[in-house]
Amino acid sequence: MNEPDPISPDVQRLIHLFSALPDVKFPDVDAPMLHELVAKVKERHHAVTLAEAQLDAARRALEEEQELLLKKAHRLQAWLTVMAETDEGLRLKLDTMVLPRLRKPVVRVEGELVEVAEAPKKRGRPRKVVSASEALFDEAQPAS
Repeated sequence: MNEPDPISPDVQRLIHLFSALPDVKFPDVDAPMLHELVAKVKERHHAVTLAEAQLDAARRALEEEQELLLKKAHRLQAWLTVMAETDEGLRLKLDTMVLPRLRKPVVRVEGELVEVAEAPKKRGRPRKVVSASEALFDEAQPAS
């Protein structure tokens, strides 16, 4: 992954300029110390980038699991609705529950959750389109 450099170009140029002046010394700043700090900043930046990627992956996994749970809850609600046709108390309780809508279809493929982009294609032949002039219940033609 091509990460942006955490060291600003001007800071890099300043350090490069200072490193090119070996005879110039300051009590609290020297070139080796600056290069060490640059290395530490880059290391920390890399660690933060990895942590953010892991956090993004964890958030996606959480959202997928929440969506899968919601899908199962919708299935459960459908089954209980069928049962509630003969149980007035259950029907009244179910009427008070409104589940959030599903956001995206999710399926499990080899242990991983995968978002379905589009509905799978139907198998078999496509249905024949019958025009209005060929309708099934046209008035019968008199036999000649």
